[in-house]
Amino acid sequence: MTSTQILKEPFLNPACTTILVTGASGYIASHIVNEALLLGYSVRGTARTQEKATKTHKTFQDNPRYSTVIVSDFGHASQEVDNAVKGVNAIVHVAADMTFSGKPESIQGVVRGTELLLQAAAKEESVRRFVLTSSSTAALLPLPNTEFTVTGDTWNDIAVETAYNKRGESIGPNSYPFVVYAAMKTQSEKALWKFMKEQNPPFTANAILPNMNFGRILDSPGATGSIVPFIFEKGERPPLTPQYFIDVIDDARLHLIAAVLDESIVNQRIFAFAEPFNLNDCVEAIRRVRPDVKSEMKIDEAEGRDLSKVATEKGAELLRAWYGQNGYKMFDQSVAENLEGY
Repeated sequence: MTSTQILKEPFLNPACTTILVTGASGYIASHIVNEALLLGYSVRGTARTQEKATKTHKTFQDNPRYSTVIVSDFGHASQEVDNAVKGVNAIVHVAADMTFSGKPESIQGVVRGTELLLQAAAKEESVRRFVLTSSSTAALLPLPNTEFTVTGDTWNDIAVETAYNKRGESIGPNSYPFVVYAAMKTQSEKALWKFMKEQNPPFTANAILPNMNFGRILDSPGATGSIVPFIFEKGERPPLTPQYFIDVIDDARLHLIAAVLDESIVNQRIFAFAEPFNLNDCVEAIRRVRPDVKSEMKIDEAEGRDLSKVATEKGAELLRAWYGQNGYKMFDQSVAENLEGY
């Protein structure tokens, strides 16, 4: 494993900092772990089972600075949660229910998991920073060809209302299970800010709101990392609404900036959005980066565009300031890296 260089002195020194990353085998979480290890941090990853925990050790090449702890259910296993946070200096809570079950009763379990982790962190004197992986869906649902503006004060309250009171209804092209997922993310992030305001814990907090992640696969591709390979291999159109994308490594780095690198980033919602895209863009990018294999998927001239206005520049500024990047990784490069191994 090589190392990554940053341009400034970090808020928390890698030599004496342990980061807890929940759901470490996930698509985004695995990159957060990897990027943290590349910077010299020690990382403790959570997994639901010993089998998943063992698999992550292989993913990170048995790095001696990586350890695991079992948390079977953040919403109920409070003793396991307390054990997971012992001695850590920063927490990045990525683990979430990604089953898209469409069951609104699942929302409170995820919210409770966030609350239990916050409560455990507040009891642990070593914790300095808490970062929640929220979601673009905590602020908006993708609505093609519709102009609207999203700010740090924008919340997806319509998803919460629909999930609980209009069971089975979709919102535009967004299916009811996706609406329930959006409600879960909205309520979970609101629980974070409610806790910070009411309990005034000894640590500070931030939330990262990623949109669709593409890019290199380390462990599990998850729901989003599977899309480009699916198009490449099947030549079919998956059910995907036009929205924004971000490269998964950029997303991971924004999490680390908010968690351990930048002391000035406090109580912020950072939108991890690079640029809008649609499925036609995916097809054309695949054809450019893999000209040897033509995707059979047809271009849909009627496909819409995401016309929402989102505050994307903050993330690009942070990547420039800390990692010396030009900004966000370009779409074609992210697609190319997503197809490595295919």
